[in-house]
Amino acid sequence: MSIDYRGLEAQAKSGNVSISIPVNNPLVRVANSLPWRDLANTVETDIRTTTKGFWWVGRRLSLRVHLAIFILQARFNLTDRRIADEISFNALYQAFAGEQAAGQLRWPDHSAICRFRNRLSAETQRQVLIAVVKTAEALGIADPSWMDLDSTVQEAEMAYPSDANIMLKLTKHAAKITEWVRKNMPILLPKGLKVDVAAVAAKAKEYFFMAKNTSLEEKREVFKELHGLVKKSIYPLAECLEKLEAKGELANLPWNIKDRVTQIRQDAKRYLLDVAHFIRTNKIKAGKILSLHLRDVACICKGKLGKPCEFGRVFQICRIGGNFLIPLSCDSIRMVDKKCVEAAITEHITIFGLDQLASLAADKGYYSHANVRKAVSKGVKEVGIQCPGRVKTDQSEQNIQDAKRLRDRRAGIEPLIGHAKKFGLGRSRMKSDTTTLASGYRSILGFNLRQLERNISETMKKAA
Repeated sequence: MSIDYRGLEAQAKSGNVSISIPVNNPLVRVANSLPWRDLANTVETDIRTTTKGFWWVGRRLSLRVHLAIFILQARFNLTDRRIADEISFNALYQAFAGEQAAGQLRWPDHSAICRFRNRLSAETQRQVLIAVVKTAEALGIADPSWMDLDSTVQEAEMAYPSDANIMLKLTKHAAKITEWVRKNMPILLPKGLKVDVAAVAAKAKEYFFMAKNTSLEEKREVFKELHGLVKKSIYPLAECLEKLEAKGELANLPWNIKDRVTQIRQDAKRYLLDVAHFIRTNKIKAGKILSLHLRDVACICKGKLGKPCEFGRVFQICRIGGNFLIPLSCDSIRMVDKKCVEAAITEHITIFGLDQLASLAADKGYYSHANVRKAVSKGVKEVGIQCPGRVKTDQSEQNIQDAKRLRDRRAGIEPLIGHAKKFGLGRSRMKSDTTTLASGYRSILGFNLRQLERNISETMKKAA
């Protein structure tokens, strides 16, 4: 074997490179299958909704390009900076974005990509997902004649809601406000107003590092002292900020200071009262704040091994033939299973029309006699909602076999949800409630796009 040493010392130079993109590439086939005009009509209302109302003023926005970037970002679960780099240099991505049809000379940067996505509401992003499923149905890949139903939890981007951590964070926010106002607007604060961060941090450290064999009574006593110190620091500042807000003195604060002021004014007192309720009764008050930057968060206990509690929101997910997923519109944080059967059937009818759903399967959490009757009344011929052991059912041989078949089929949705979690459904990267909800829909969009691409690729192999 000989070795070729040519090119080892060569320097990379700028130049033009011609890359051939075959029209039968699966990603190009997906681009040619998507209803771009319908997608543009779906997002147009949100795009025209701007703060000042002058949506037609400024640089033109290519809907085809931005929609393609939005879809590619969901498909490959890329960050804004990563997709901005890819669309600038990846010829396949540029072909997907309709580079020849749109005549794009300058691709959007990461900030423009983020702004476009944030202008789309969560429901609009769900409608884009539904349009992809409809495309799969039109191509004969998705089969809406049967549907399985299950739920999962998307964890929010937040730390574990430890009261000691949150109280320490509130104290630091209060100290930051006091420091900035003392430096820039000293006449607004009374001279005696002080936030003792050092004392709170020392007491929090004492509570954090207590020995494991410390008695529960001693731990509770230290926690009570920590709460008292935080209350002593926060309450005077909160009352002062309330007076300043009433006079209009806080209108010109920087955005970062204004956010902290809002937290102290609106959340600090309520939160400390909820903690005081826990100290008195040893019970968590319903509706207690779990995060300072998120509100649509609940403690979900599904009894999973290794995950006794998850902090986030519940998504109800429908699976149809072809292994495509459709999330229900999240009208609450917990999305209780028993209340979602009728909504799932109604959603199926809205998307695919009447008399399309012939078989429905779900686990025991969805079972009730009312849900079975509702499914039958809406034209579902085969209802396979699993019955709890305490419920007596017809035990004929045929019914047992049908129940087992539907139970086994429903189990197939579990790994699909696991795959969708790899696209971001497992834990959100977003920092607000609205974007967290939208990221859940977007992760399922990415999963469906992968299913569409895979099925188109398999169809091409069979044809060859």
